[in-house]
Amino acid sequence: MNDAMAILAHALRMLVHEPGTTFRVITPALLLVLGSAIGAMVFASDAIVALQVVTETMEMPPASSILLLFGLGLIGLIGYALMAILWHRHVLLNGDARDTDLRPDTSVILGYIWRAIILGFVQFLVAIPIGMAIAILGGIGAAFSGGANMILFTIVGVAAGVIFIWIGLRLSVVLPAAALGNLMRVGESWQVTAPVANALWGVAVLLAVINTILTFVSTAILPSDPALSLVFQTVIYIVEGLVFVSVLTTLYGHLVENRPLR
Repeated sequence: MNDAMAILAHALRMLVHEPGTTFRVITPALLLVLGSAIGAMVFASDAIVALQVVTETMEMPPASSILLLFGLGLIGLIGYALMAILWHRHVLLNGDARDTDLRPDTSVILGYIWRAIILGFVQFLVAIPIGMAIAILGGIGAAFSGGANMILFTIVGVAAGVIFIWIGLRLSVVLPAAALGNLMRVGESWQVTAPVANALWGVAVLLAVINTILTFVSTAILPSDPALSLVFQTVIYIVEGLVFVSVLTTLYGHLVENRPLR
């Protein structure tokens, strides 16, 4: 657990050591992500409500509103990718390159997005057996009383989340590599992270705890209006995303570039 704490502490320390610098580095991406969320709230609120609150009497929003929401969502996803790329490059580029080459070119952005798509597909395939196991355990849990059933579902859900995060950590080192314009295959990421595979279980548990806390906090303060809640949820997703991205940056720096954790 000490190694897991060291990895997460290093990742968080990079984010909060100089918050002004962190904000400055990711500002272009934040403008895209938050701008797309605010734009959806202002110009496509009817589509957001239709997607989140379904009733028999509700009229479907016009197609133009749905297309606008889709387009703004795509811009937001690109913003998330850019946020990750900028942070990877800020931390991992050395010397003058950090200042002169911080802004990625189009090929780097497209390469990053392509690897993220591949990674998402691989994780989807991995999720299938996990989902089947949850379904089987859910069937077993149905035989228990209400309280025991709820406890079993909670334990299974948390365990599945931790497993999925652990697999994501093992495979996702390809992303900081792509942010630097380097080619790394998903299988290579699995090999590179093998020395810290046990420690990453601890990191996965800690990240799951952080995400759970943020979810509870966001649920407590979330506005009832679906469009406005989208902006609040976006802020939470940004925080969660930054922590995960910084962990990947730490892993790449430590495992590929032999940087110390302490």
